[in-house]
Amino acid sequence: MIEVLITIAIISIMFGLAVLSASRISNRLSIAPGDSNLVNLLTSASRRARDGVKESPWGVYFPYDEVSRSLNEAIIFKGSSYATRDTAYDQSYSFSERVQFITVDFSGVGPLVGNDHEVVFDKYTGQTNQYGSVDLEMLGVSRTVIVSSQGFVTREL
Repeated sequence: MIEVLITIAIISIMFGLAVLSASRISNRLSIAPGDSNLVNLLTSASRRARDGVKESPWGVYFPYDEVSRSLNEAIIFKGSSYATRDTAYDQSYSFSERVQFITVDFSGVGPLVGNDHEVVFDKYTGQTNQYGSVDLEMLGVSRTVIVSSQGFVTREL
């Protein structure tokens, strides 16, 4: 009888550990679409600028809420800034409401001035003065997306 109880206890502990591991893996996989979308948007704008599409710089605008740090959409735009863009070329992309922008720093070499809602890539070179990083979080899992001054986008796991 004692052997049966010990066996049941060991199986219960192993089952509990398996459920905990599966939960952690599920949380890590759930943020993957959020950071992949962000990387794809930034890379798409960088490539359009580098290729000289419509003879213009291209950028991405992030209208995230300053308080909740959530983002419902991001917009790829044509122009040297979001304020002066050509609205005919705006393309909006949705984000999950659960993705939060923990830190956003696209200040480049200058001090962080709070206008970290856009990144603009130069025509033909793809370079940007608004380089930096974004820390995303979803279900307790964090990821960092980095934009270099040369306009290349990478992701840290």
